[in-house]
Amino acid sequence: MVKQGLACLALGFVVIAAHAGQAESEDALVRILFDEDMQNVSYSLRASGFVDILFGAAVSDADYIRVVERLKANPDIPGVLPGK
Repeated sequence: MVKQGLACLALGFVVIAAHAGQAESEDALVRILFDEDMQNVSYSLRASGFVDILFGAAVSDADYIRVVERLKANPDIPGVLPGK
């Protein structure tokens, strides 16, 4: 019974850590998008903090490249899957 309780407790810490990573990624993502005045995007965040982001057709190639590079360089974002 004690082992089951410890296993549940350990799983709880894993879930909390995953949500913390997602929150950090979202904060970093929103900060970058706000700094760059990017409004023509849609994104989703995985529990791991990985970002799937889609830029609208109105976003220039230069803006797309600059923002994607900033997202990939941010240590709070473990991975980025961009699309346009």
